[in-house]
Amino acid sequence: MAEVRVTLPQLADLLRGRAAYRHTRNLVLVALPLSSAHRDARWLAETLGAEYLDFDCALLAQLAAEGWDELVTLERHGTLAVSRLAAREWLAQLGGRITTERPLIIGNLNLAVRYELDVAQALYDATERGLCVIAAGGRLRGQTLLIHGVLAQTSAASPAYELVTGPEPGAHPTPAVQDRLL
Repeated sequence: MAEVRVTLPQLADLLRGRAAYRHTRNLVLVALPLSSAHRDARWLAETLGAEYLDFDCALLAQLAAEGWDELVTLERHGTLAVSRLAAREWLAQLGGRITTERPLIIGNLNLAVRYELDVAQALYDATERGLCVIAAGGRLRGQTLLIHGVLAQTSAASPAYELVTGPEPGAHPTPAVQDRLL
């Protein structure tokens, strides 16, 4: 399936349709503009009546529970392995939040880049239970979401959408204004 460029309202309609019909795997990747990624992901969740998970906030809470001071000390010395391992264990548990009753939209995946986490791969099998949307700032390359344009999120044949922002209504000059400018 090729990447599809859509507007935010079109994306919401596509995801509503996807949530209504259960597929073997129900993972959707969405590339959002970096300038509005947090706002757009939250808007999607509200519009769809989905659970929104702020990935960075939830992961930081998990890392704090693991012993924040020790992890910060290790990271200051360039050791990310312990934090990365804790993040991967947390991701394995996160799949339990995917259900048929309510879609899960995951946004704000900045720390996934830091810890080099393939969130899509980690959650792919859990999406047999319901719709999960990974909506992150970045771009698409085929069926691969590149968070921040660098970290690949892979998902086999899952749909991938790229949000395009159209001009705001009334943003184009009216013909009268154009005539005056010419």
